[in-house]
Amino acid sequence: MNLKAVKEMITKINEDTGIQIIKGNTKAPTPSPPYGMYNITSPYIKGRGRGAITLHDNESGPYEKRTEEYKFVISFSIFGENTETAIGLAHKVRQWFLFLGEEFIREQDLVVSSVGNIQNRTVFLVDDYEYKFGFDVKFRAVDEQIRQIETIEKVEITNLGG
Repeated sequence: MNLKAVKEMITKINEDTGIQIIKGNTKAPTPSPPYGMYNITSPYIKGRGRGAITLHDNESGPYEKRTEEYKFVISFSIFGENTETAIGLAHKVRQWFLFLGEEFIREQDLVVSSVGNIQNRTVFLVDDYEYKFGFDVKFRAVDEQIRQIETIEKVEITNLGG
């Protein structure tokens, strides 16, 4: 999974929407609402088949390249001071995946496979509510592996039959 592309995507969402989105499941302090949080819930969902192996050649010599399509899922939760704010900001981020961020996502060699519905994820903490609404985004990506291969340049045949 290309974590660099995910981090760049989060930065771009922040720039385009004005909503700060932080990485979830960390010990870092959380900001005051409103803000968003993301978690990679499924980092690798295997695609069909075993992948494709192709032969190539470059200045270093011949090599094999194995490509395999896979999916991964990122879950977004948007926190707000109240229900209306959290829903509105979740909708704004969801729309980014459907339209505004489409070209940027493509530039990262990713494809949005599906964008889930916005769901209520509000919880009651001690004596107050933590208002949050969120959705999941499923992406398609390609994993590539390359290895150099050796070739035999010259073969010498000897007469073994006399």
